[in-house]
Order: sequence, then C-alpha cells, then structure tokens
Amino acid sequence: MRRGVAVSIGIGLSVVWSAPAVAQGDVPELVVTATPWASPLEELARPVTVVGRDRIVESGASTLGALLADAPGMAQSSFAGGASRPIIRGLDNARVQLLENGLGGNGVSTVSEDHAVPIDPFSATKVEVIRGPATLRYGSQAIGGVVDVINSRIPSSVPAGGIKGEVTAGYGTADRGRQAAGLVEAAAGPIVWHFDAFDRRTEDYSIPGHPSRQVMTWSNAKGVAGGASVFFDQGYAGASISHFGSRYGIPVPDDPLDPTWIDMNQTKLQAEAEFDDLGSVFETLRLTGGYSNYHHDEVGAFSGDVGSHFDDRLWEGRAELLHGEPGSIIGAFGIHALRHHLSAGGEGGELLAPTDTTMLAMFLFEEMPLARALKLQLGARAERVVVNGGALDEATLAINRVERSFVPLSGSAGVVWTPGGDWVVGATAQLSQRAPEAAELFSKGPHEATGTFEIGDPMLGKETAFSTELSLRREGKRSSFEVAAYQTRFRDYILKALTGETCDDSYDSCTNVPGGAGDELDQLRFSARGATFRGIEIGGRRALAEAGEGVIGVDGLFDFVRATLDEGGNVPRIPPMRIGAGVYYEADLLAARLGFLHAFSQKRLGPGETETAGYTRVNAELSYRPSRSLTGGTAVEFALIGDNLLNDDIRNHVSFKKDGMLLPGRSVRFVVLARF
Repeated sequence: MRRGVAVSIGIGLSVVWSAPAVAQGDVPELVVTATPWASPLEELARPVTVVGRDRIVESGASTLGALLADAPGMAQSSFAGGASRPIIRGLDNARVQLLENGLGGNGVSTVSEDHAVPIDPFSATKVEVIRGPATLRYGSQAIGGVVDVINSRIPSSVPAGGIKGEVTAGYGTADRGRQAAGLVEAAAGPIVWHFDAFDRRTEDYSIPGHPSRQVMTWSNAKGVAGGASVFFDQGYAGASISHFGSRYGIPVPDDPLDPTWIDMNQTKLQAEAEFDDLGSVFETLRLTGGYSNYHHDEVGAFSGDVGSHFDDRLWEGRAELLHGEPGSIIGAFGIHALRHHLSAGGEGGELLAPTDTTMLAMFLFEEMPLARALKLQLGARAERVVVNGGALDEATLAINRVERSFVPLSGSAGVVWTPGGDWVVGATAQLSQRAPEAAELFSKGPHEATGTFEIGDPMLGKETAFSTELSLRREGKRSSFEVAAYQTRFRDYILKALTGETCDDSYDSCTNVPGGAGDELDQLRFSARGATFRGIEIGGRRALAEAGEGVIGVDGLFDFVRATLDEGGNVPRIPPMRIGAGVYYEADLLAARLGFLHAFSQKRLGPGETETAGYTRVNAELSYRPSRSLTGGTAVEFALIGDNLLNDDIRNHVSFKKDGMLLPGRSVRFVVLARF
C-alpha cells in the first residue's frame, strides 16, 4: 500500500483544457488523492479536475472560486474580492463540499455568499475536484462534488536530500495585488518538519471603461502554519496547526454610503496517521481528525461599528480501513463523525440563532475488476444528522427551539472501461440524499450584505438526487480529449429564491404581511421543489507541429448546464453556456499560450433575476521554467500572465451583485518562483 499522500509540486497541470502549458516530454503519472487510494486518472469513472502548484501560483487567485472558475463545468460566486466559492455544474453552497486535506472547517461560507472560505489557494500544493462513488466518504454535502485543497502541512514523505522549499512573489496591475509566500520542509532523523507562510494584499480593482475602480473590492489575507510527521516502518503520524486571517471589503453598489468590510480569523488543528501492513484482511488503517475555531466581524467602514458577529466551531474525525491491492478487489470501510456549532450576534443573530449540528456516518467504497479492461466501482453511505436551532413562527413572530433528525442514505456505482489506445470510457449512476443545513431550516431575518431578508423552512425534508453520467476521455503525450454528459433529477431540491416581496429589518415589515410596507431588502425563501439539471462538458488539446525545441498546438472547451423546475421555470443563478479555444507553444524551458473564453448571454432566468449580457475574455501566458531541465540546486522560474486583455465588461450571472458590479478589467501579472 502507499505511504502517505503523493504530492507533486513541480507540475503545472490540469486534466481539463484550461491548464497552462507543460514542458515537452514525459509527464509524470498524475494521481488523485481525494479517492481512498492515490488513483491514476485512467482508473476513475468520472472526469476529475486537478490544478497543480504552478497554476495556483501563476493565477494569483485569492479564492478557490476564482482559481477554478475557468475549468469546464465550474463557476464562481464572485461576491467580493475576498469571497468566492466554487460552483460545480450549477450547484453551490451546501451541495459542494470544500475540504482541506480531506477535512472540513470552512467557516460560515455556506450561510451566505459574502462569507469567505478560510482556505487560501496560495497555501496549496494542488487542488482536486472529484465526483462519483468516492465522494461518499466525505458526506451528503458532496452531491455536486468535492473540492479538496491538498497541502503538505502534515508531511507524508521524506524530502529528497533531506530538505526542500520554495519562495514566490507576484504583482498584478488590475488590483495592484502583491503576494509573497514561502515554505520549507526538512528531515531530522525519522521526523520531517514543515513550515509555510503567505501574505496577500490587493486594492480595489480597476473596471473596464471607467476611470474609477470597483469600490470595496480590496482584500488582505495572511496565513502561517507549522507541522511535523514521524515516520516508522509501517507508516507515519503527524499533526499541524495553522492560522488564517483575512480582511476584505463588501461591495454595496446599491448603497455606497453604507459599506461594510469583514474581519475574519480561523485557527485550525489537524492530525493524521497511517498504519500499513496490518497483517489482516484490512491492510491499512488511516486516521484523520481536526478542530477549527472560526469567527468574523462585519464592520461598518465609516462608523467602525460591528454590525454582525459569527462564531463557528467544528470537530471532525474519520477512520478508514483499506483492503486489497490495485488490480484486485480493493475497498475501504470507514466511519465519519462531526459536531458543528454556529452562533451569531448583532444583525447576524437576527438572521440565524445559535445552531448545533451533529453527524455520524458509515461509508463503503469497493472496486473490482469485471474483465481485463473493465472495472466496477461501488460506494455507499448512511448518516444520522441532527440539527438544532431557533425557527421563526410567522403567525406569532416567536422564535421556537426546534430539533430535526434525518437519516440520509446514498449509493453510487461506476464502470470504467479501458479499450486501449489511451481511451477511457466511464459511466456512473448515483442516488444521493442530503439533510438540509441549519441556514436552510432556520434563517429568519435581514442579511444586509446580500440585500435580502432570508426565511428558512424548519419543516424541510431530505433532498434526494439521482444522477447519471457518461464520459469519454483520452490522455496522451501529444493530445488529450474529454467529453462528459450528465443529468441529475432532484426530489425536494432546496431552492433559495427571491419571492418578489420586500422587507425592512423585521418580518412584520415584509409586504406579504398585513400592514407591512418595507422596501429595503428583497425577501428570499428556502423551499423544496422538483428540479432537473442536465449538461455537457467538452475539453481537449492537440499538438500540431514541431517548432524549434518545442511544439505548437491548440486547445478548446465547451460547457453548458440547463436547470429547470418541474413545476415550470428555471432554477436561478445558473452559469451561462461557454466556449473557448487557444493556441500554445511548449518547450523544455519556455511555454506560452494565447486564448479566449466566451460566455453567452444568460436569458433563461429564475424568479427575480435579470438578463446578463455575454462577454469574451482574452488571456495570454508566458513562462520560463528552467527547473524543467535542471536537477538539484536552485531554479528560478518566471511567468507573465495577461487577463481580460480586450478590457471587456464581465458580469457574473450567478452573483447576487452582478447588476451593480463588474469583474476586473485588463490586468497583467508577473510571478517569480524559486525552488530548492
């Protein structure tokens, strides 16, 4: 069995078309660590997106949403410069599980789009997006998929030569963004130590066709972490501690005289251990656990007063037993538990009273060969979830304590066929159930940042989704191709939609209440509806000709998702159809790419939405990477990246702020990276 997590920080590679160019020659086998085993891509039933360290550094993305937004099937919420969650195939918030080294602890980002994920991409060695049977080990929130941020804060291997490290810095023109980071890992006998730190500062970013900047889009973030692992004959054990701090502005284009900024802090402890060669049916035992303590204040920019305060504490643990060897029947059985406490004060307390969520689950993942080139993957999960919180009685306006209990059951099956010629065919079917989150059950008041008055439904039941997907892909040295078609039918899809009513800061001011005449906030309700999501994703790249020491090639993508309600109409905030293409040059030391991404206008609107115009984003990349051909010593790499070079107006249809907020205009970014 493998020992630890195989981390490769020297590859700027994504499985999708949008990867930066990589050096010519042999590409190391890319493995996906979000599965129970470090699985090669050709062994997975569903397409997987992997973003490597080079791409993370060169992108300059301050959020996970921004980092992944250009991948097929992906989008971002883009609420603020420092707050943006990933959206997968039109599914967001509680349906997309965000993890760090396989564990949660992402604060209150699912409560509202203005709440940032307390994970900065700059600290990651790679980011994986995975769907299919293996996601059931993480929980029912993975209906849309899992985004796992992998770092080496708990070392899982001994560095070659006993020490390794990197230092990087970058500057971007649109937001005058400056960032710097460093990490080092060193071995001392059987112990490997890790230390990393980063600092990122951006100002309000410039927008096309305007002399000014998009106000309150500045952000400052910094983090520091340390960890260590001790290695022994049958495995390793380690722990880490990290602190993340972020301050960022909240754009308020509708009310520029009342801006707000968020002051966020999180301290996180994580531990993991792996014991191999157990000498029984189960060959490996893997243990992971963590605790996170998160809080943020929402501060008036002019007054300095704290309007809302959120506290979030999460305890989580997972134990897995693995059996078998690749090529035979292999499997993983495990248990997963968490306890989540959320409390709020000020205006945040008006929105959501203290809530407690506990979860205990068992999960199973099995993989078995059916024939020489045919493999079956099975997953199952059973949970018990208890959510306790304060619910609004709309008749009496009283807040009553309510406890809800759910037993979500999920199962998944996938088939992988490798007929030869580097082709892989995958087919999956998955039935998933999700317990509603505390915010969906117990929201009951004003949320100034989004300009909404949110009302949950304490009687919501389980959300059930039945998904099918068929994929075809090929990974070769000179070309790659991938296409996936999918459909997900929801029973009791928990919809977060505007009602057309308005409110002030209390429920009795809402216009749906007799005598109510509030007009400051748009009323938003959570309700259960039937819904269907279907879509297609296509990506590929091909080398066309040799040019000097390298090759010239082309790449492209297309993605589309259609989401409708069974009763008629559209699911709101669904990303538009997109198409993109580019031409690239790759050599041992030099790589370049020029391409575009066009998003069509979104005219299929949900309740309360307005049409969003299309846009075309032209990007260019140039990188010099001597480390591709050098061994040992220190290599310094450089990259120059141009974004939105045509300075087009870009509005994100899925953002609550899209009508009054443009995304950044033309930007040029310079990055330097030294590895030793």
